[in-house]
Amino acid sequence: MHEFSLAEDLLKVAREESLKAGIVRLDKIFVRVGDLSGISVDSLEFAFGFLREEDDMTKTTDLVVERTPGKGRCTSCGRAVDLERLFLYCPHCSTPTIEIVEGRDFIVVSLEGEDETDRVTEQGGTGERHD
Repeated sequence: MHEFSLAEDLLKVAREESLKAGIVRLDKIFVRVGDLSGISVDSLEFAFGFLREEDDMTKTTDLVVERTPGKGRCTSCGRAVDLERLFLYCPHCSTPTIEIVEGRDFIVVSLEGEDETDRVTEQGGTGERHD
């Protein structure tokens, strides 16, 4: 199941980017997964739920998945084709010339979390420093 490797890499990248942005607790990771990517979203979510527990920064992080439908274009007749799965033949002209144009993606769209300023404010402070 390659979804465990994907979830592991996803969490690694999210942690690195969060630290660069000053995020101390990661609340949500938004990803886009194409229907033709070969990724089982259920397996990805399961692996993510298991692996997020390994780090205090991600213990309560939610994975928010946006699905991207498969779309193709026939290079022979030029017609657009909605693709639920990979297939080779155009349903309009029956030639084996479908080019996939959408639906193979796996992209981190955005991260949402708490930075140090939010943490100070939540503890009753104003976020201002007085030296």
